[in-house]
Amino acid sequence: MGTEKSKSEVDKELDEALDETFPASDAIAVDAKSDQPLRPMDRKPPRIDKELVEKLSEKAKNKEK
Repeated sequence: MGTEKSKSEVDKELDEALDETFPASDAIAVDAKSDQPLRPMDRKPPRIDKELVEKLSEKAKNKEK
């Protein structure tokens, strides 16, 4: 899915990961592929309906009682 990162990008990320690794026994995570999202670029995030959230929140509060 993603394109390959250049060697300099991978080396830079590897250096940063090594600097941030503590303790030294922890594995580092560097991926050679670009940081492209896995979802389609034209997909929009879901719309959140404030009234529905408040209604569900009230319902959950009432169940706790």
